[in-house]
Parts: sequence; structure tokens; C-alpha cells
Amino acid sequence: MKAAPVTARLRAALSQVDLLPLSPLLHPDVHWVGREAGQPDCRGRAEVLARLAALHQPGGRVAVEETFTYPDAVVLGIGLIPEGPPKDDSGQGSPTSLYTVFHLTGGLITRIHGHGDRCTALDAAYSASIHPHPAPPPAAGTHAEGPTRRGAV
Repeated sequence: MKAAPVTARLRAALSQVDLLPLSPLLHPDVHWVGREAGQPDCRGRAEVLARLAALHQPGGRVAVEETFTYPDAVVLGIGLIPEGPPKDDSGQGSPTSLYTVFHLTGGLITRIHGHGDRCTALDAAYSASIHPHPAPPPAAGTHAEGPTRRGAV
């Protein structure tokens, strides 16, 4: 799959909170690198879908504010908007923007990396398009073509 349809499906899934259609877009061993200190990495479809679902915590909403499509990466500018007015003058409770790069290999999302700002995310996506990363090895019990079948000739 090319990057443009991946961008459209990411935007739709995050906007509608329906993340299951993303599962076939994720490599079985997709790796999400933690954005900030203390945020753990996660690996595999189930963990990545759980992290995306966590963006939709009660008491707020997610808005895909910007998308950028590169040949081997998609950048989403995601706004996390809490319900109600800002809580105080320190900015707690105000909208937060995340810039996340979804790296593609062979039409599948193989790596996800969060960035603190737009410029860093765009630079990472551009660099990935110039120097693509290899796909992770297939998960145990699978081949590039699909699941292992025992007794097949």
C-alpha cells in the first residue's frame, strides 16, 4: 500500500476512535519508540493499538490537526484537547500537540516515533524517505506471504 491511503486510514481511525481498521496496516512486530523520558517503548500490533486507544482517554478528545505524507513515512499532528476550560494559568488542561511519525516499509507501518515539535517530526520523516529502514523480521510462525502452514508442499 502506498503512503497516501495509509495517511487517510490513520486520520479516519484516530478521528472516529475506530482503531481496528489499522490492524492490517501494522507490521506484526511494529515498534513504537517512547516520545518522552519515562514513556516506555511498545512492540507489536496489540500494544500499539492500546497506546493509540489511550489517546482517547475519558475527559478529552483527539483531533488530527495536520498530516504530511512522504514516500516512506506519514506525519500526524495530533491535538489532545481536554474537555472544559483550561484549569489554571500554568497551562494545565490546555490543548497538547503531538507530532508522530509512522515509518512505512512495504506499505506497512513498521516504526512509530513521537516528536515534541513539528520541525523535528518532519525532518525525521524526510530522512526516512531518503534512507529507509529495513522491515523488522517476520513474527514467529509467519512468512512474508502469510502464516506458516504445516504439511504444505
